[in-house]
Amino acid sequence: MLHFTMRWPDLNLSVDCESCGENEAALRIFLGNMPIKTVQGHEMVGGWMLRNRSVVMNKRFFDIPAAKLTQETMKDAPVGRISLLFPQGNMTEMLVKYDACDDFRSYVPVAKVADRDLETLKKVGKLQWQSATQSKRAIVVEFIAESEDN
Repeated sequence: MLHFTMRWPDLNLSVDCESCGENEAALRIFLGNMPIKTVQGHEMVGGWMLRNRSVVMNKRFFDIPAAKLTQETMKDAPVGRISLLFPQGNMTEMLVKYDACDDFRSYVPVAKVADRDLETLKKVGKLQWQSATQSKRAIVVEFIAESEDN
């Protein structure tokens, strides 16, 4: 199974992530570009989702046609779902659902946060929401590839 870690060094928090069983070719491209570091953001309208608007993929471009990717709405996705939005070329956006949301747009599901780490994910989500709405503190997230189990 494909694994990676999301970590927020300034918060001293991290979560383990694994393939959700869909769009594994897309996940492999994402993993092939790790390590990746970006500023953590938060969805402002659609619900309780972490949002990374500028995920740069400099090592391997995303070249899978949209028609070959399965999609789901974040509204219907389980808590912990990690999805890409408009992956193309060397850029994508990533969303991580950490609680309820009403977002009915379609996203490309690629991974999920391990069940044992869902409370940590919610804690990060609440801290990021506080940052986005009050403190304006910049929080960095890092994506680190793990080995693949056979």
